[in-house]
This record gives sequence, C-alpha cells and structure tokens, in this order.
Amino acid sequence: MLKLAVFDLDGTLKQARDPYVYLHERLGKQEQAQAFFAQGMSGQLPYEEWLRLDAELWRGTPRSVLEQLFREDPYIPGAQETVLALRAHGVRVAILSSGLLLHAQQVAAELDIGLVYGNELLFAGDPADPVVSGAVRAHLPLQEKGPLLEHLQATLGVLPAECLAVGDSRTDIPLFERAAVSVAICPDRPEVAAAASLVLPEQDLRPLLPRLHAHAPHLWPWG
Repeated sequence: MLKLAVFDLDGTLKQARDPYVYLHERLGKQEQAQAFFAQGMSGQLPYEEWLRLDAELWRGTPRSVLEQLFREDPYIPGAQETVLALRAHGVRVAILSSGLLLHAQQVAAELDIGLVYGNELLFAGDPADPVVSGAVRAHLPLQEKGPLLEHLQATLGVLPAECLAVGDSRTDIPLFERAAVSVAICPDRPEVAAAASLVLPEQDLRPLLPRLHAHAPHLWPWG
C-alpha cells in the first residue's frame, strides 16, 4: 500500500512554476534579478549565493507582504482535494521544495501536511511584522531532493515501492527515481515526462488518484 506521497510545491501544488521569478515580478525586481539569473541556472553561482542575491533584492520587504503574495498564487485544481484524500487514507504527505520554506510552511499549514522542506529566508526587525534581512539558509538546493527523499524513507521506514512522487521539472527527476510511481504534472521539459510513470499534461491534479488506481491498484486500491 502507498505509505508516503512527496510533492514538489511550485508548479505542482501551486500554479507559479518559479517562486523566485514570481516574487521578483510581483515586487518589481525582475530586471535586477536577470543580472545573475544565467549564472545561477548554469551552476556558476553556488546555490546559497544565488538565493542570497535574490533575498538582497527583497531586503526590507515585510514578511506579511510575502505571505500575502504567496496566498495570491492559486492552488492547481485538485491539489487540496488530492492531499486530503491521501491523508484520509493514512498516507504521509511531504512537501520537498527548492523554493522558499516560508511558502511551503504556509501551504503545509493550510493542507495539514506535517513534513515540509524548503529554503529559508531570514527576517529582522519588529517581531510582529519582521522584514527580509537579506540573509538565507539553503536547506534544499536544486539537486538535493533525491538524497532528502532517501533520508525520509529511511527515517519513516518507507520503501521506494511504497512511495509516490509528484513534480514538474528536472529537479524532481531524482524523486521519480526513488518512488514506485512518479507523476509529472504539466512537465516543463520532455525529459521530465520521460522519467515519470504517469504524465498529467495540464496543471490539474484531479485526474491523479483515478490514474494511480488504474496504474497501480495495489498501491492505491481506492478508485
């Protein structure tokens, strides 16, 4: 039976694919961010330094503003219902995001998800409404999702054969490689679709559980 379901966040549970681009656009910082975007994507910048440069552009922004902007990023259709159904059948649900922990924790609180991982912005100032300090902690760089899933499986006593992984990008392929059933939702590249057991071509999670039942009824017998 399915015991653990791991989800990417951005582009998988929420509609905006890149939380950093999303915030830059909403805060009017996209032009400045372009100055180091190519270096970050190519790996020339260490991930934590790339994250710090992003955070520097948001320095002084109240935490409450970021939280509101993330609330305005809609859930993908079926996301909330899918998580609820998994939890109702005793499946542990985890968010593994190379985006921001602030956003991941917000979603985890809304959907009652107990396992959540992401990259941390640090805040300073008035504890009632702190602002972005520019400092960061990179807990989950782009290429580290696979080892984290292995750690989770070992800690929880879950086999890869009892695991579902859902994502949309190349950074989720290591999750796919460590799960019995892997789902690419609206994959951003052909290689992401090719690495998955199931492909949902649209940003819509409503077909997931019926497709899982048809593909692996031993894991998800509830159609």
